[in-house]
Amino acid sequence: MYKAATAARYTHDPAGFKVVELPRPVLTTATQVGIIVHAASLNPIDFKRAEGMLSIALPEPFPLKLGYDVSGVVTEVGSGVERFKVGDRVYGRVHAEHVGTIAEYVVAEESALAPIPDSVGYEAAAAVPLAGLTAKQALEAAGLQSGQTLFVSGGMGGVGMFALALAKLHFGAGEIITTVSTSKIDKAREMGATRVVDYTKEDYTQVLDSVADVALDTIGDATFYKVAKPNANAVSVAMLPDGNALDHFRQETVPLSMLGSVKLAVAKTVVNCAGWFLTRGFRAKNVRYSFIVLRCDGEDLERSFNPLLASGALCPVISNTYPFTDEGVRAAFTESRAGHATGKIIIKVKD
Repeated sequence: MYKAATAARYTHDPAGFKVVELPRPVLTTATQVGIIVHAASLNPIDFKRAEGMLSIALPEPFPLKLGYDVSGVVTEVGSGVERFKVGDRVYGRVHAEHVGTIAEYVVAEESALAPIPDSVGYEAAAAVPLAGLTAKQALEAAGLQSGQTLFVSGGMGGVGMFALALAKLHFGAGEIITTVSTSKIDKAREMGATRVVDYTKEDYTQVLDSVADVALDTIGDATFYKVAKPNANAVSVAMLPDGNALDHFRQETVPLSMLGSVKLAVAKTVVNCAGWFLTRGFRAKNVRYSFIVLRCDGEDLERSFNPLLASGALCPVISNTYPFTDEGVRAAFTESRAGHATGKIIIKVKD
């Protein structure tokens, strides 16, 4: 048996979340590893999933085990595992079939994991995988080039924070523009922003009209195309996906046999129609729009983030760290759902 944070039903209220004892998961393929969890971090997908927002594409049994991001120590390895051994420190974003990282133990595919650099702690490592990889893959998909101007909405949320840092350190962007509230301006500049708009005082779509070669939306604002130049690229991780993104989400998270071709076709039609309506402003300005669904990739995590973390060039901002208790889990989800965290929210499972 092991302890894991769970939700007994879909709910908007974290007050019902509990740390309960469950049968300990076992390795089922040769490419899996077992991990003693030291820390996990929260992402918007965690509370959205607990609210049932993914249930159309991802039907799951209750209780729901919570958490995608993990850092910890390898305690078991399958016979086909090549990159890790027992005792290695690892971090990553697990696939959907292994969701439940806010727990004492988790099973993960070797391919989802990266080694933690010696100089990096478990909490900092746990902050990176989902948000960091999403930011990197979004900027790649948008084709951000050295010297270009980037706009990022919500620059001190999880994805936004890493987008600012990567734009500077990895992509070599010229001007890096973002929006934050007053108290977060200095932190945004520390992460790499060269221009910051305080959204509590100004409408960023008015003061940043047609300035960006690439625009990244992390907050779900359908008007963010206004900051993009004509013929620019715009990418979102928070707006409604298109049908292609829904296909990718299904491939990344759930076998087709669980969803069914008819149900998938209906969902794609609804999403495509809604997405067409929401993106009409993009088309009028000839701004190319895409929606990003994360690809779990431990080797990309290692290649893109380990050098930056090890050198100290990238230091994830942590909003708060909570204990692995009923009260701690509930408080962490309450803060996450409120949407005002500065950086990442961590649950510390083991010292």
